Amino acid sequence: MTKIPFTDTMRFDPDDTLFITDLDGTLLTPDAVLPDGAVELARELHKMGVHLTYATARTIRSAAFILAGLPFSEPVSLMNGVLMRDMNEGRYVEGNLLPADAVEKILSVGGDPFVYTLTEEDELFTAYRRLANPYMEDFVQERVDKYGKPFRQMEDFRLLLEEKQRIIYCCYLDTDDRLRPVYEAICALRNDAGEPIVKCAYYSDHYRPGLWYLEVFSTGASKGNVCRRLRELTGRQVIVCFGDNNNDLPMFAESDYAFAVERAVDAVKEAADAVIPGEIGVLEFIRNHVIQE
Repeated sequence: MTKIPFTDTMRFDPDDTLFITDLDGTLLTPDAVLPDGAVELARELHKMGVHLTYATARTIRSAAFILAGLPFSEPVSLMNGVLMRDMNEGRYVEGNLLPADAVEKILSVGGDPFVYTLTEEDELFTAYRRLANPYMEDFVQERVDKYGKPFRQMEDFRLLLEEKQRIIYCCYLDTDDRLRPVYEAICALRNDAGEPIVKCAYYSDHYRPGLWYLEVFSTGASKGNVCRRLRELTGRQVIVCFGDNNNDLPMFAESDYAFAVERAVDAVKEAADAVIPGEIGVLEFIRNHVIQE
């Protein structure tokens, strides 16, 4: 079926449409909180029958804190598609582990990642070897103080493999000049068939100039794969997404319509069907573009 170009008069049928929005830089304010009135507006959309969910690079601790008070009709995607969680039932519904041999190769590249694991009780746990720069120090301090997130310092990550921990994710924080060689080296890792052994998301921070993130995860995980799975799980015919940064591009590619916010990077704006004006938030845009009885 030929796609109908988006126009400002287009309206989406809430019964057939699933809306998926990124958080940081897209739905959230520059202070990483929901904008004023967002909870009330999200509840209004929910009562209208709008199916809305969230796809973020964040973990459950900070995402749950930020999204507190919002209604949930579909699973939420966490850590760039590594995990999907039913927020109403408080359980993970899908997850993508990193194979042990891939983890060994990743860690052999160098750098100082945060390594995320799932316990037997499906609790998310984060280990680090050392806090190698002020970005990492601030990252830990904020998440301990604000979200009560647990961290574990350990000299040798091989202990995680020996303990048969379920390793799901690695995250590096540093400047572009120091982190890019690690990114390029990890991207070059291949299996015996010559295929990449992991996926990477590499992008600048929304809130702190000079800080870059490198996130490494299973080849089965991405925001794009989340779009495909949610289409299957929900039966919605149309997927509409919102984003601002390079890690949102796989989601854009798998959606029927994709919208960038005004502060999005150029690549995301170029991939979008339209750019939302700065004075209109994502939730207001959705309200303006759904069929209302």
